Amino acid sequence: MKHEIRIDEGQVRSFRDPNTPKIKIVHAFVNINDLPENLPLDPDPRVPKQTGEVPRRILTSLLSNDGKFHLKNRGITISARKAEFDNRTGVLNLDIPEGEEEFGILDGAHTYDCIRRGVKQERRLLTDKAPARLKPATEGARVLEKQYVHLEILEKVQGVLADIAEARNFSVALKAWTLANYRDKFDWLLGAFGVPFSEKVIRVSENDPQPVGILEVIQVVAAVNPFLFEKERPAQDAYKNSGKMLQAFIDDDDRHGFRKMEPVCADIMRLFDHIRLNWKTHYNAPDESGRRSRYGRTKEGQEAKAKRTALAKATYYFTNGSMNSKGAFILDGEPFQGEEAVDKGNSIPVISGFRVLLQERDGKLEWITNPFEFFDRYGAKLLGSLRTASESAEDNSAVGRDPQVYRQMTSDVRRWYLESQFESK
Repeated sequence: MKHEIRIDEGQVRSFRDPNTPKIKIVHAFVNINDLPENLPLDPDPRVPKQTGEVPRRILTSLLSNDGKFHLKNRGITISARKAEFDNRTGVLNLDIPEGEEEFGILDGAHTYDCIRRGVKQERRLLTDKAPARLKPATEGARVLEKQYVHLEILEKVQGVLADIAEARNFSVALKAWTLANYRDKFDWLLGAFGVPFSEKVIRVSENDPQPVGILEVIQVVAAVNPFLFEKERPAQDAYKNSGKMLQAFIDDDDRHGFRKMEPVCADIMRLFDHIRLNWKTHYNAPDESGRRSRYGRTKEGQEAKAKRTALAKATYYFTNGSMNSKGAFILDGEPFQGEEAVDKGNSIPVISGFRVLLQERDGKLEWITNPFEFFDRYGAKLLGSLRTASESAEDNSAVGRDPQVYRQMTSDVRRWYLESQFESK
């Protein structure tokens, strides 16, 4: 859907991300009367509350009409497919697709809802006071004219929304997973790794020092959840929408069967690190025609390496570990440091295919074959399929959002497992 916002030329500025130039960031101060009334809330997993302390304070500040609302409120952050300011017409044009979870308001849904309600309330008061002949003119009247709101519009960030969610405090999902920790929603998952290990490695609150965020663990486990992504259903939401995965994980009724995965959660994270640690070897293996690739020189390898998080992405905390006799996950020394960084946009599609190697028995999931040995045997073929998909993709995030890539990974894992069973007979 196209949205037009009238704005003074001096109140809007555009910037390019210094590390990823394709990402554009637009900052604008918009009069509240010019804010569109139908911006989607799709990236936000919660419905804005209309009662309580937060909405009350926002409305009180807005209705004061003191001209300081944009200074007191941190504003609204929006993910858009395209954002362009036309300085001839004084219009900021936004392209925000409807029904797509990557686009719409990322942060500030409560602010947006309060502005819409506040404007309607003030216009209604004008209508009530106006003579009958003037009432029609009050329907779109400008009210609270001194009040502006700060908009931060992010263009082409849909592929890195999961990373943004973990890194920036504006994320609803980031706030939500801290609250979930207070409700003990993560206890069973942390217990699957053993308390000593999880306390050292898994971060369950924004300011904790552990290196691996609980949201990343949930993303990876969700990608391999055969109840959440049944049969051939592509698991791209595991990559692109960590907030949605969080909501599925903390569901009180466990409708998506996460608790059934408890026996294999540690294996899944070990496998995720095992795949990435051995990525370069399998990626560079010759294909059936003898053609070799060099991951470090490929588009996806260069893109991953260029990011400031490259070193962290190439540090594998789960691979150098094992289960002890009591079923607790323990580290066998320091974490492995890999040669090359591998983006989640590539690695999550690969591991998602391994959910076809899980089966339910007595209410819990178990592997039907050793997943580590399976990857060691078929990893070159699996990454070969992924390489074909990534060569035509714009970037790593495009691979992570492509449902066809997920279908291919699932189909390949199933096919090679069945072939291995025929070979053994």
